[in-house]
Amino acid sequence: TTRKHGEDAWDAVIEAAQVRAKPIMLTALAAMIGALFILDDPIFNGLAISLIFGILVSTLLTLVVIPLLYYALLSRR
Repeated sequence: TTRKHGEDAWDAVIEAAQVRAKPIMLTALAAMIGALFILDDPIFNGLAISLIFGILVSTLLTLVVIPLLYYALLSRR
């Protein structure tokens, strides 16, 4: 909505990332903490490691890479 009000694209991307950062990180943290409890089980150890790193990578993509790609595509116009 900030782009509709004439705000600069970079400022809009930064503001949107700041607004969404806390809920995204808290959700990812809760899922990773839940996966920590199955690290002790030898059967589910690999699953827990994959789950934790997958959530970590997807969180970084959501908070860093996607906003940068959005800004890059907007600045090309």
